[in-house]
This record gives sequence, C-alpha cells and structure tokens, in this order.
Amino acid sequence: MPKSLLPYALAPLFALALPALRADTPPEAPAEAPPAASDSDVAALKQQLADAQDKLATALHSYSLLDDQNSRLKDQEAKEASELAVLRPQAPLAAQAQALRERVRQLQDQVAELASENARLKTRLALLAPLPGTAPRASSASSR
Repeated sequence: MPKSLLPYALAPLFALALPALRADTPPEAPAEAPPAASDSDVAALKQQLADAQDKLATALHSYSLLDDQNSRLKDQEAKEASELAVLRPQAPLAAQAQALRERVRQLQDQVAELASENARLKTRLALLAPLPGTAPRASSASSR
C-alpha cells in the first residue's frame, strides 16, 4: 500500500480505539483556585519582574554590542584576507629585493675600494711626475 493512503486506512482503527483510550485515563482533578495574593507578595513579584526585565535588557544590550563587534571583526578579517591574497604573490619579489639589496651593498663596497685605489694611484703618479717648471726626466729607455 502506498504511504499516502496509510493514514486513510488507519483512521477507522483510531476511531474505534479512541473511546477505550479515554476510558483508561484517570479523570482530571478539578482545578483549585489559587490563593489570594497579599500586597507584600504582589510587591515582591513586581520587584522580581523588574529585576528580571533589567537583567534581560542588560543581556540584550550586551548581545547587540557583541554582535556589532563580531560583524566588525568579520569585516576586518575579510579585508585582511583580501590584502593577504594580494601580498602573497609578492613574497618572492620581497626575497628577490633582499638579494638585490645585498648585491648593491657589495657593489658599493667595491666602488669604494676602487675609489681608494684610484686616489692612491693618483698620489703616486703625482709624486713621480716632475715638478712644474722643471725639465722632464729622461726615461731609462732613452738613455740606452
């Protein structure tokens, strides 16, 4: 039998069983009227109600603050994730830049060495050259 017809087939059985089930349940006790509350009980209940409302208002306010902070943090996380996605491919470039900086330092050191050697050679040349106004010395090759 298809499942869609099952409730219709069981309906007559439930109709027959319902009076028997009702007979098995004990009768309900008559509802007693609540005792009359005194003024002090009413005042205490009103105070409890006011306290509960204050606690509820505080909890709702705290929840709204936490929800706002959560939203801000999620927005910040999404922003930082997009920045990270942009910066991640640039990481190899940073490593290359560091290697290039090191090479520039080495070349600057080499330039400084060459400048020092150049100055030393100029000084040596100046010391070996004749003084202005004097005749140049004869080289050893021309004296032979």
